[in-house]
Amino acid sequence: MPVNAQQWLALYASDIPPCQLNQLQLDSRKVSSGDVFLAIPGVQQHGKQFIAQALAQGAALVLTDEGQYEDKRILVLPELMQLLPALAASFYQQPARSLQLVGITGTNGKSSTAFFVSQLAEQLAQKAAVIGTLGYGPCSKLTPLPNTTPHYVDIQRILSEAVAAKTQLVAMEVSSHALVQQRVAGLWFDATVFTNLTRDHLDYHGSMAEYGAAKALLFTPQLSRAAVINVSDEFGRQLAAQSQLPVWAYGKAADCRGFNRYLAYDDVLATEDGYQLQLSSHVAEYNFYLPLLGEFNIQNVLAAMSSMLVLGYDLTTVVAACSQLKPVPGRMEQFKFAQNFTAVVDYAHTPDALQQALQSLRLHCKGKLWCVFGCGGDRDRGKRPLMGQLAELHADHVIITADNPRSEDVLSICEEIAAGMSPDGSYTIEPDRQSAIKLALISAQEGDVVLVAGKGHETIQIIGSEHRQYDERAYLRQLVAEMSA
Repeated sequence: MPVNAQQWLALYASDIPPCQLNQLQLDSRKVSSGDVFLAIPGVQQHGKQFIAQALAQGAALVLTDEGQYEDKRILVLPELMQLLPALAASFYQQPARSLQLVGITGTNGKSSTAFFVSQLAEQLAQKAAVIGTLGYGPCSKLTPLPNTTPHYVDIQRILSEAVAAKTQLVAMEVSSHALVQQRVAGLWFDATVFTNLTRDHLDYHGSMAEYGAAKALLFTPQLSRAAVINVSDEFGRQLAAQSQLPVWAYGKAADCRGFNRYLAYDDVLATEDGYQLQLSSHVAEYNFYLPLLGEFNIQNVLAAMSSMLVLGYDLTTVVAACSQLKPVPGRMEQFKFAQNFTAVVDYAHTPDALQQALQSLRLHCKGKLWCVFGCGGDRDRGKRPLMGQLAELHADHVIITADNPRSEDVLSICEEIAAGMSPDGSYTIEPDRQSAIKLALISAQEGDVVLVAGKGHETIQIIGSEHRQYDERAYLRQLVAEMSA
């Protein structure tokens, strides 16, 4: 889809060389012949330092916000950072106008909610895609992303590809970092979802107040048409009360009272592989079965269902579609062993997520509940003893191990986690993650559940500066085969 340079920039320049343009690039290393290099301020340095490299690699045009250049291929627009969201959208021919967009923010549940929105849309004959932690594209064929929410320039390219693939709906995770850094500038969502707010990313935001304020940025008339808010979350209730948008509340039945539009659950009964519950709304009530583990997944599914209602779908049709929902890769994903115990892989890497995972699995567990987890290095150290305390409180046996230690010593991280636990508690430290998992599995008995938390869908482990290939789900499948032989 080449773009005519003169037509695209007619309002800003008349003397640029005539050429056809292919892609907008923020990284000079990715520039190919015919691309536009955007030499703009970055987190650590300014892109103008890489203009020569981009031109050498075939850039047909460079846009930057400062400097003086004789080369007519370099266009200086002092107001470029204000213009760029609109420029990126026009370059890719306004793809968002051809799509229904659902934006999802919150500490936990973003990926799951996005996947459930996409799955429901597919069940309702809509071609759908996701953008988020697990990648972008159809759920069955994701392309990896370096960040949960890409830069708005990359988002426009991804949305353009979605339109070309005849996609009709895109569910996008919107991180707090992205909101502060305005990575969704130029977008307008048909629905925005708030899942919850618990401790995370304080190394970036500094305080829970600032973290919450970042999340709230998504719920404005400039970015969204309607708000879908978890009112069983304390911050969610504040957000709903202050919202300038129409609110669709979801959560526990007692918390949804007083809202004009809501989707609520009550009378929850855990089964071996899911939940039976009473689903109520402002229009009807249903006896509802959800084939997923984890009570938080009930809330994630309600968020997805509410989003579909905002988009105009009939509730009875949406309820029927929920019977076909599948677990999200690495999110409460079950692995059944011949010895009649179950391992569950989950991405839980925050105190709240770990606590919720363990509390939910306790309801499905007939025997002992095991927990294998660690904490990432070079990140919020304050949560380590707290996660140790919660693991000890909610699990019968805990094995502390590596997560992504990065530049820190693995054993030191494990000891900081153990500092929140009783000195004589039922825990073991095994720094090697695969050995820790295997230790839990060979120790488990019939009816036990082993939660392996922290890595989820990830396929690398960061040790020092090395990114090692490590797919926890593949490793569990390997152990299922080995232990069944």
